Amino acid sequence: MKREFRFARLFTPLFLAVLLAGATLLTGCTDSLLTAEEDRAPALQSRVLQTSTTSKLRHAHLMDRARRNNAGKSGSAETVGLVINMDGIVLEADKLLRRYQMVERYKLLRRYDYDNVFFGVAAEVDVALLDSVLAEMENDPEIDWVEPDIFVEFPDIEQFIDGSMQVVPWGIDRIGGTESVTKSGDGQGQVDDADLFLLDSGTKSFDIRIGQRYTNFTDSPTPEDVFVHGVHLSGTAVAKDNTTGVVGVAPGAKIHSVKVLNDEGKTDISVAVAALDSIMAYKAQHPGRDIVVNMSFGADVGTTDYTALDEAVEAAVAAGITVVVAAGNEGIDASTVTPAHAASAITVGAYDVFNRFADFSNYGPTVDILAPGVDILSVGLDNGQLVGATMSGTSMAAAHVSGAAVLYLAYNEHASPSEVRDALMAASKATVWDQPAGTTDHTVWVGDNFPLAPGQ
Repeated sequence: MKREFRFARLFTPLFLAVLLAGATLLTGCTDSLLTAEEDRAPALQSRVLQTSTTSKLRHAHLMDRARRNNAGKSGSAETVGLVINMDGIVLEADKLLRRYQMVERYKLLRRYDYDNVFFGVAAEVDVALLDSVLAEMENDPEIDWVEPDIFVEFPDIEQFIDGSMQVVPWGIDRIGGTESVTKSGDGQGQVDDADLFLLDSGTKSFDIRIGQRYTNFTDSPTPEDVFVHGVHLSGTAVAKDNTTGVVGVAPGAKIHSVKVLNDEGKTDISVAVAALDSIMAYKAQHPGRDIVVNMSFGADVGTTDYTALDEAVEAAVAAGITVVVAAGNEGIDASTVTPAHAASAITVGAYDVFNRFADFSNYGPTVDILAPGVDILSVGLDNGQLVGATMSGTSMAAAHVSGAAVLYLAYNEHASPSEVRDALMAASKATVWDQPAGTTDHTVWVGDNFPLAPGQ
């Protein structure tokens, strides 16, 4: 199901009254979900899918969600996407040659090479060859594991209405943004020395400070956002403190736009893994830069077992990168959702203007912290013009926490991801109610001169 988006003038008394009263709630189930495509062909009847639990094939139950029609792009009209880990190869000098040999051996259509999150490749294989390829891979000592490369899909957007002039959204005020060290909304604060990498549909430079050129992992002709989702998250996290639009949790912090959703609003896990791989390479080249990654998409994979995306998240965190992810909007336990169940990520659930846990938000002990996620006002765009955009979802909640993490790192340079998490948890407040059993009631909090220690 699609999440509904509503857009309104950024600064009118009537709009602000409605917003603050929380009278108009958005409907829908998701803002960015890894889901099965509709009207697929009958399920793959692969004998390899019936192998024992010791098989190198992981998440076999997701194989149908990796099917794609690639007529004109490969030798087959239908292929299956796979992510393959080759960490069994030990010698560095052998890696490139062995990767090439593997692609040739299994007649793979090569998509991405991975060298940082893990050593491997994303590729496609002809459906007709799937059985034989998986059977051979099962006995290949160079392969650690292989899994389906499932899809991500983005919702449609309803409408735009022009607006201007800066306001402080209720979410920024609710988490203490006006009381932080930057005092979001006073027109003066700016955060430096920490970067936000946004893996999403892209963003635009209006009211946002771009840290480097846009990175585009899609086949879209433009690296900029055409869906507004990425722009909206950018505004919540880091919008400038000026006289235009909204203000973010970490005003004016640099944002790096990493476009992983194409102009049809779709991508797959291998793209997200490739993006994380590139960010790890950037971190290795710039070890002095503090980095926060925001990932506001996910998939219910029906198991707590890790996917390639989860392992990529863990590798990024181990490299010193703080990763914030949305819990997801299916209203289920997040323990089966990738990458929400990645242990090292900061997983974020949502609540509304009344501090009530959002009914669409995923829940459970996997959720680390909560943040505003219902009727969130932020930046929108209409034909290149700034508008006010109201959206709901754990994506919006994650953007608040990403901003808080950037704010902390700006004043606590080189803090480790675990130190960032601990600081956010220590500062959080137990003010959310009506949450499911076993779910935190703590909201992120950046007030009281956060993130400075007492006496600073």
